Amino acid sequence: MLKDQIAIITGAGHPAGMGKAIALKLASQGASVALVDIEKTPSLLKTVADLNANGGKAIALACDSTDTSQVNNCVAAVIKQFGRVDILINNAGISASIPYFLDISDDIWDLSYQVNVRGTAAFCRAAIPSMLKQKMGVIVNNASLCGIGAITSVPANYTASKFAVIGLTKSIALEYAEYNIRCNAVCPGVVNTGMREHAMRRIAEKENITLKQAQKHEDLSIAMKRAAQPEEVADLVLFLSGPDSAYITGAALPVAGGMAAGL
Repeated sequence: MLKDQIAIITGAGHPAGMGKAIALKLASQGASVALVDIEKTPSLLKTVADLNANGGKAIALACDSTDTSQVNNCVAAVIKQFGRVDILINNAGISASIPYFLDISDDIWDLSYQVNVRGTAAFCRAAIPSMLKQKMGVIVNNASLCGIGAITSVPANYTASKFAVIGLTKSIALEYAEYNIRCNAVCPGVVNTGMREHAMRRIAEKENITLKQAQKHEDLSIAMKRAAQPEEVADLVLFLSGPDSAYITGAALPVAGGMAAGL
């Protein structure tokens, strides 16, 4: 499906994250992949080594998405290694641990936008010129269900930043559609990642319950009564990256087990 395609996946360093799952999924369909994170974590290096050992083509790159010069250098390194960029997956992002609006400082607001919005925009800005040269390209931004509608207990700064990611996605889609560059967003709900476990541990401590109890309580709030696996998000990213979605652009698609039905 993606034979000879060149893909960049940001936020790919966590051993149980969506970025890793997306990288593995795209590579399994023939793409050469550049796995990017703020540092070359052991998990990132192992994933790249495993892909190369199994006949794939993968590189690991460290990049702080809030630093435009680093982003430009990162994309340039991919182009130097592989010749171009066909697919950009903006998966890097941060959540926040402060749920109450009045407690969110200016610094936390700024960091949320720097990583989730400006970092996403910076990678798009760096990759689109290569896509324009070849008159094709695909961008998939990892937004959130919170970008479609606010959810109780999810911090305002995170929610606002993800609304912005979807707005950015739609704007890019409209501007570059005539150049055969598509831009879509995936909007996961609850996903079994390290980020979820960290959040559930905080809730468990606050409520004086076990981690499993906290996770079970959240699972019951989902229509399908379970969280998604990272691979299920990766399946949608693969679809949006490939030829079967050639007429889809500007979309924000939930992967949320029914949670989006009420938004």
